[in-house]
Amino acid sequence: MARLLPLVLALVTMAASEARADGVYFSESFGGTSIKDELGARMSGAFHLRIAGGVRRGSWALEAWMGGDIATTERPTDFLVPSALLAYGLDAKYLQPVTDHVEIYLRGGLSHGEMSGQLDGYGGRGIGVGAGVQLKGKVPAIGFLFWPLFFTGWGPKVTASVFADDGFDFYRLHKGGDLRATPAIDAQLSHLTVGFAIGSDF
Repeated sequence: MARLLPLVLALVTMAASEARADGVYFSESFGGTSIKDELGARMSGAFHLRIAGGVRRGSWALEAWMGGDIATTERPTDFLVPSALLAYGLDAKYLQPVTDHVEIYLRGGLSHGEMSGQLDGYGGRGIGVGAGVQLKGKVPAIGFLFWPLFFTGWGPKVTASVFADDGFDFYRLHKGGDLRATPAIDAQLSHLTVGFAIGSDF
């Protein structure tokens, strides 16, 4: 959170031109996950990390992502490392401006997850939805080298945003990733994350 504070301040205090809402971007987010169903009996809480790259045209964006949920609360086992659900997927996102610098969005998509740790070898398909709000504007690119430079007008500018996201994913995991293998392990994951994005106009 500390590394996001300078960017938040820059976005709030700088006068920025209206974005064209077209372009490419990169984002990173992190937060907590609550896990239910059979997987929740083994690991009920996790640290969530996600990185993504996307393309936006108008009110729509297409976003490829990868991430993981690393167990923070886990039933005792002989494993020396915590269990984790690693996943990748593709989301479609619909964004709606509220003001020149604030947008809300809905997203949904398909994914594939693989377990490590005590359920190593289990994998399967997933589906996810989410909603969020983002604060965005133009900031000097040089500010990413030294944050006080966000408050100058020096050099070329990039579009940057900070956002909060509330998401839900459902996975059905099978031994060896074989959809015919039984029994399957179901997992409901609820995420609450914060993050940042940078790129061209988006």
